[in-house]
Amino acid sequence: MAKPTDAERLAKQLLAGATPEEGRALLDSLLSGRVSSIFEKLRSAEPTLRSAPAEVHGYRVRLDLHGAKPPVWRRLELPGDLTLPRLNDVIQAVMGWTDSHLHRFRTGSDHRSPYFVTTFDLDEGEDGVPEDDVRLDQLIAREGDELWYEYDYGDGWDPVHRVEEILADAPARVRSTGGRSSGPPEGPGGTGETGDSGRRGARGQDGDDSAHDRRAGMTHAGCAVWSGHRTCCRARNCGCQCAPAFPP
Repeated sequence: MAKPTDAERLAKQLLAGATPEEGRALLDSLLSGRVSSIFEKLRSAEPTLRSAPAEVHGYRVRLDLHGAKPPVWRRLELPGDLTLPRLNDVIQAVMGWTDSHLHRFRTGSDHRSPYFVTTFDLDEGEDGVPEDDVRLDQLIAREGDELWYEYDYGDGWDPVHRVEEILADAPARVRSTGGRSSGPPEGPGGTGETGDSGRRGARGQDGDDSAHDRRAGMTHAGCAVWSGHRTCCRARNCGCQCAPAFPP
């Protein structure tokens, strides 16, 4: 699949959620060559960061794959000082993905919402707030707060984190404590084409689930999450007391 150009990606962001009138106005601007100012305005929107709190708390969040049928979700316990690149590793691990596509964290459901730029974006010459040093507790602070994540701009997977509970003590490591359905495999065409993929195991392309575990820094309480196995991961001789695989 060809990678979208910068203009195509920005146009997609502008059109997402636009009314028919707004869509026609954008098309007119594209045809008349007046769209550059619109793109510059979109690029200038930057997310707002809270100051990092002096005391690190934990967050129990529910991660839902927006629009997936059957529902695909995970319940996670996260330390507030978790950085966005590490959170990306966690999402990749619990969804069974292989980090083979571009990703983006943004502040709202609208694809035009302010977002954080990745190393790839910076290498491509894009300006913005880098995700590297941004902490989770600079973006969420209370129950109900949300943080959106976009993965694979072609298929458009949109997991959203919603805070369910503030934990007084931050977990030493990320924990996955529950969920439903294995994550869809890479490249099926988006949530509209998952079919049975939400019920299938989604292993990494190398077949090594432990690689995800090490990268994400997760406890073994969730080590069956991304394997999709029906049995405890002790069948793989890891010797831990783990949670069962998620039901379909």
